Amino acid sequence: MKKKAETNFSFKKLWMLTQPSTVKLVISFFLALVNTAASLSIPLVIKTLMDSIQIGLSPMMITGLIGLFIAQMITSALSLYLLAQVGQGVVKKLRSTLWDKLVKLPISFYDKNRSGEMVSRITNDTTIVMNLLSTEMIDFVKNILSIIIAVVILFTLDIPMTLILLAVIPVMFVFIMPLARKIHKISREQQDQMSTLTAFLAQMLSEIRLIKVSGSEQKEVKSGMNAFHSLFVFGIKRAKIEAIITPIMSTIMTAVMIAIVGFGAYRVSEGFITAGELVAFVLYLFQIMVPVGSLTRFVTSFQQTKGASERIFEILAAGEEDYEGGSTLQQVGTLTFTNVTFKYEEKPVLQNISFSAKKGEVTAFVGPSGAGKSTIFSLIERFYKPSTGEITIDGMNSNEVNLSSWRSLFSYVQQDSPMLAGTIRENLTYGLEKAVSEEELIEASRMANAHEFISSFEQGYETMIGERGVNLSGGQRQRIAIARALLRNPQFLLLDEATASLDSESEKLVQQSLERVMKERTSLVIAHRLSTVVNANQIVVIENGEVTGTGSHDELLKAHAFYRRLVEQQFQKHMQEES
Repeated sequence: MKKKAETNFSFKKLWMLTQPSTVKLVISFFLALVNTAASLSIPLVIKTLMDSIQIGLSPMMITGLIGLFIAQMITSALSLYLLAQVGQGVVKKLRSTLWDKLVKLPISFYDKNRSGEMVSRITNDTTIVMNLLSTEMIDFVKNILSIIIAVVILFTLDIPMTLILLAVIPVMFVFIMPLARKIHKISREQQDQMSTLTAFLAQMLSEIRLIKVSGSEQKEVKSGMNAFHSLFVFGIKRAKIEAIITPIMSTIMTAVMIAIVGFGAYRVSEGFITAGELVAFVLYLFQIMVPVGSLTRFVTSFQQTKGASERIFEILAAGEEDYEGGSTLQQVGTLTFTNVTFKYEEKPVLQNISFSAKKGEVTAFVGPSGAGKSTIFSLIERFYKPSTGEITIDGMNSNEVNLSSWRSLFSYVQQDSPMLAGTIRENLTYGLEKAVSEEELIEASRMANAHEFISSFEQGYETMIGERGVNLSGGQRQRIAIARALLRNPQFLLLDEATASLDSESEKLVQQSLERVMKERTSLVIAHRLSTVVNANQIVVIENGEVTGTGSHDELLKAHAFYRRLVEQQFQKHMQEES
């Protein structure tokens, strides 16, 4: 596993992770400065116009005012467009990094985390981060500059009124900061709840057929309503805080406006300032209040981004599989388990498993459900690492072999024959780096007894199979999975109940094909139907995570009580089916 990263929020770490375009940000910032300068110049021009209105309006002054408005619009449009480009680049970079990480995380990560939650982090959380690093950040800097420059200009217009204004701003933040911290906590909980909801919806919609055949529509509707309500509660909590902040801000701003206008009118009447200076002061007051209001939104947005970033950092901190280290096997022979013990979260699953699968031979595993047979295959594929013991090929420890190189040696036909939405051809060739000719595709399909039913479809190998292969029967999916395994031309075949979904006739045909293929490869087979393993070179009996017997069918029939009982049960079942 690669070294873990820290999960605590850091703006520098977030910046280094997303790497926004510095050039575009600088240009956008410059345009924002020009925009700010134009905005701040307008009240001064209006002041001059009002003070000189008695002697006539200057065409040049009016033209200058119009020019400032145009400059303000153009710079604002260009700045927003560049910020949008930066934002989209940020979210693309962040999503690409997360996706690369998620694909490389080990199976153990997904044993503990729901895939729907990961989808939420790629979609919702990255959008929140994007908003901060693009628009919100530039607006924050722009607003700070606007406030500073506006305050400096206000001091030149009238010092007493400016001091009254500045005395109010700290009071506003005294109210806002505690509420902002609460928003951070609620936002984090709200985002967690959104992830849970996304995971729930993804799972339920993918299993819609199970819901309907189980008559669970009302149950799942209720579960969905409960999830929606939980999200609603968090939304209401956040709305309460924002509902407090907004009136406080509005009340303070209104009070300041009344005080300034009233005090300004007095100053005009006493001759301290002109009417034009009062109008300019009020306009600048608006230009301060709007940025101050934006700063409160920035604080809220920052706290929300902090929560989203921490969730993203949690994923990036998880140890991923190492695809780079290790050597490549020069030759492939015997696969050996030596005293392999495996515990999952301290719960024993396998105990001191030892066996050797010799090159070109068939090793079969039998035993009751839950005995640990599929776990052996997971260890072979290096989905997990043994707690103790070692797995070797010709004496080389699996941990010393490059992971991609190791997995390329195996083709794993799983019991549930997973399929991807797409065509039959795409599923058959999935994961293959080399180009596959039509002849190779058809030959593999024939060997898996799949070509005939594929050819019966109007679109043949271009037939769309639907999400998770829903348009195919279980047996058809399994035969495609077998053909896909054969196209990889592996050194080892791992067959986990490979014929479980087939009817008797198809099972017999596929078994004959598999027997031909097995002669050229080392094969490991899990099967409840003993008819598929009786001809194996060796049979390994697994009970309660331990090897209780190893030998040929005849040897185990004589010496192993559990195996003999298993054979008798299958024989009786076969006789009942025949009758």
